[in-house]
Amino acid sequence: MSTTSHLALPLLAAAQAQKHVTHNEALASLDALVHLAVKERHRTTPPAAPQEGERYLVGAGAGGSFQNREGEIALFDLGVWRFFTPRAGWRIYVEAEDAFLIHDGTDWYEIGHYVRGLEVLDRLGIGTTADDLNRFAARLNAALFDARTVDQGGTGDLRLVLNKPESRSVLSLLFQTRYGGRAEAGLVGNDDFSLRISSDGENWRDALVVDNRTGAVSFPHGVMPAGANLLMNASFAVNQRGFAGGPLPAGAYGFDRWRGGMGGATLSRGSDGTISLTGSIEQIVDVALAEPLLGAPHFGGCTLTLSVEDLSQPCMVMIGTKEATLPAGPGRSSVSVTLESSETSHVRCALAAGTGVTFKRIKLESGPYPTPWQRELPETEEARCRRYYQRLLPVGGAPGILPVLGQRKSTNVIDLPLTFPIAMRAAPTLAASSFSWASAAPVGSQIGFLDGGSGGWVGQTGGVTATMAAAPTASAAILRFQAGAAFSGTAGSIGNLYLGASASLGLQAEI
Repeated sequence: MSTTSHLALPLLAAAQAQKHVTHNEALASLDALVHLAVKERHRTTPPAAPQEGERYLVGAGAGGSFQNREGEIALFDLGVWRFFTPRAGWRIYVEAEDAFLIHDGTDWYEIGHYVRGLEVLDRLGIGTTADDLNRFAARLNAALFDARTVDQGGTGDLRLVLNKPESRSVLSLLFQTRYGGRAEAGLVGNDDFSLRISSDGENWRDALVVDNRTGAVSFPHGVMPAGANLLMNASFAVNQRGFAGGPLPAGAYGFDRWRGGMGGATLSRGSDGTISLTGSIEQIVDVALAEPLLGAPHFGGCTLTLSVEDLSQPCMVMIGTKEATLPAGPGRSSVSVTLESSETSHVRCALAAGTGVTFKRIKLESGPYPTPWQRELPETEEARCRRYYQRLLPVGGAPGILPVLGQRKSTNVIDLPLTFPIAMRAAPTLAASSFSWASAAPVGSQIGFLDGGSGGWVGQTGGVTATMAAAPTASAAILRFQAGAAFSGTAGSIGNLYLGASASLGLQAEI
């Protein structure tokens, strides 16, 4: 045998001449192979100016001096290239990659190929650096935990177990944006399962809490009904003011809660609920809705989605300070915006359309996606609108009688105390049509007062104005008619107010 079994080092022969040559060759081989490290792998051609002692791992398809040396170690020694054929178990360090490779007798593999178990590690970083706090850290785009099946030696089940030493400790999953906490789920400081959220990573709100003893679920900040519509009278069916359709000046109300936007509008509603719009309309969404519907004090920072059905042409919309365009098309069209965190007051929702744009079933809701439209019960829809405007409805034929008693308080004052059937959003103001006083049964836009004692109609001199006596509240007011000079009849008498067919009295607490 002229070489060693493992490294193929040349052996000295008996009575060999120039033993130093063989000995030095063996030493050079040992120097090349012990603590083996190469400059790089996958090298296919020799470098132009190699340094003495440089080593490379030859790659596939090599040429020149490296041809047919794939997978071998190339050593530049005494001005020539020497090659070593690896054997199973050889280990090599690749300087260019800061990586270790191991040969299995056929090919080179990175050291991770051979790792079967990692025990009692102090820390582990995958794609990033672990530290004293985050002893396991990973930077990746996907992770998979796959249950080991029975034929693989498992049970087919997969359970991820998290444990804490005592109840007051925290055991949770924390979700962050730019390393700031936004949501946390788990056992946070006790043994009740909770889900809490934060907009800034510092102030947290419990959205859901499950009692660990009873299983009862609570929502400390309320529950937003799925797809709750923030717009009132979204069907345009409530029409207390008797708007007949047509021109609607800027700031003037037509259908309940809807008013003319910048530049006004021409607006109408078809029998099937289709809205025809030219110009701009708007509705002011009450910030007071944020708490019962969103569990938040305001809409600042919220994502809101506006949607309509069967929009005939693209339509510009404004939600708060944000502008967007609703695309036209059959079915439901939608657009979403995220309000600035500073938008903490009421939210203006406006639509600006070209000539004769049609749509129906408008909806403004929280979240980035539209949900199906649902109309409220008519009585519920009107009751919500009456918190912002209530028409004082007469009963009977024409003229109609206001179903409250009035009194001649003095020579020139008639007062009618009112208790509102639905409390208003705030203390209202009086919104009366242009009227004239009638000394007989009123017709058209006339208003008159029938003295219950004498049975006669009360006349007046000096003209009549309608106002609120004293300061009204959200649930009651005193309606006052005051003559410029005097009313006829006797002060202190009781009677009823009558309205002609086109006369109207309303209470307004619009935003």
